[in-house]
Amino acid sequence: MRKVTIQYQPFKWLKSYNRYHIGNFPSEWKETTPKQIIAIACLNKRSISDVHFLSAMTGLSLRKIKLLDDYQRFMLIELFDEFNSDKPYNEFIIQTLDCKSTILLSPKPLLKGMSFGQFIYVDTYFTNYQKSSDLSDLNKFIAAAYLSYGQRFAEHIVDINHKWVNNIDLLTKEAIVINYHLIRDWLTTVYPLIFSKSTEKETEEKKPKKKIKDNNTWIKIYDNIVGDDIVNHKKYSNLPLHTVFRFLTDKIKQNLKN
Repeated sequence: MRKVTIQYQPFKWLKSYNRYHIGNFPSEWKETTPKQIIAIACLNKRSISDVHFLSAMTGLSLRKIKLLDDYQRFMLIELFDEFNSDKPYNEFIIQTLDCKSTILLSPKPLLKGMSFGQFIYVDTYFTNYQKSSDLSDLNKFIAAAYLSYGQRFAEHIVDINHKWVNNIDLLTKEAIVINYHLIRDWLTTVYPLIFSKSTEKETEEKKPKKKIKDNNTWIKIYDNIVGDDIVNHKKYSNLPLHTVFRFLTDKIKQNLKN
């Protein structure tokens, strides 16, 4: 966290008298609040002014930010350029969604408690939204990820939560998308044999080929794990996410040795 101090003279005729206002600017994701990640989403969509953005990021009021001249605001915005935004992060910053009639809760840090079945739905809808930009895919992604207190994930839960997610404003949803990008990057560091992170250069090289990842990748992986044990297929779906990923990592290592 970086300390921000604003010094100004409230009375121009009294040069020796200064006032100070102190704020804090996050330097990494773990220091970021829900309000701040939503402000970052607004910035990405160019739907927020510099004054409102700096107010959200520093915790200083709009009135105090307006005291700054253009150069001082520029220096504050420079702090965001130094923000460690590419570093992976392993939890949801927005932990609760007030959907008017109900409250939805994010998965726990490190995705603890998430089943492999829930992850399949979350990641598939997320991938679909990246390709389609369809609001329905976005809502289903969040409906699969965020659950009511005590709610256990099942396929029909997506339809139930979908109607509640409709009540959430779009920029909050876009902030959750940014957050999930970070979580997925974290998964690439923990399970590099399962997840791959494309570099910017690789992405540019792939563009002309228009190579699209198969939407059914996770379904195929799930089918391979279940095999002929159809009777117990739900048991596999309810397995903890990390149990399955460790199993898949061991399988890949064994195949690489052969």
